Amino acid sequence: MTIHFFLKGLSPEDRLFPQTLESSSKLAKGTLYESWFDTLKASPWYEKVSQTLEFPSEVSQRTWELFGDLRDIEFSAWWQRTGYQIFSEQVPYQAIQVLDKDQPELTFKLNQPVNKLPTLKIEVPLNLAPKALKAQFDEILERYSEYYREKDDRWDHSTAPAHQYRESKLTYQTIKKWLDVYKAYQQQSAKPGFKLYNFAYKMDLHPTLFKGLRKNVDVPEDLRIQAANIASDILKSANFLMANATEMKFPCTDPHPWAVSEKRKKS
Repeated sequence: MTIHFFLKGLSPEDRLFPQTLESSSKLAKGTLYESWFDTLKASPWYEKVSQTLEFPSEVSQRTWELFGDLRDIEFSAWWQRTGYQIFSEQVPYQAIQVLDKDQPELTFKLNQPVNKLPTLKIEVPLNLAPKALKAQFDEILERYSEYYREKDDRWDHSTAPAHQYRESKLTYQTIKKWLDVYKAYQQQSAKPGFKLYNFAYKMDLHPTLFKGLRKNVDVPEDLRIQAANIASDILKSANFLMANATEMKFPCTDPHPWAVSEKRKKS
């Protein structure tokens, strides 16, 4: 029997439909699911947990219990072993239901069984224009649905064991670049003569700042502060991202005490 999964972090055209293990493995590539895997794999705090099984917080232990050891595994293999399970919604999406014509009243069930989402059953008159129907539908939802509360985020209602922290404008491509910059910095920063502004130039961290500069030259003095700040901001974002991900908050670049204290040690 084929088992299907619902994955809220897929693209809008895929998240509402059930996925098999094989289809979900392909669709998860290049999404924030893979970004979370990559971020934890790069995280020095998660790596230390992997090496020592000593947890800096209870939440980091929960992250480890869900994601496991990522040191010697690639995303596709990890997804088929672990990822699809922890990211799958426990309650599947439900299609809009049409009331029986003999029961036209509005029904709103407040007391639902455990692990079942609240439902609102409505009768749709088909003699109205779609625009009028949409206006009425929005009014009903605003009256009854918790999803219309301004403080709510759609991820607050996820039933997956591991799920995105909040809706975010961060993309797989942006996070990949941040992690690439972080890894390159780790490799190059200890070398003699390392300069952060030259690092920013070599990594091409700004679309126009270095335009016209020849290769293998130092960044001019008038651009050095700006260039160093660009690299510093990306490294700071990457560190906050990794620290928060280790504590089940992803994608999140809020300041994290682990990353702040690490920066103070190096300064």
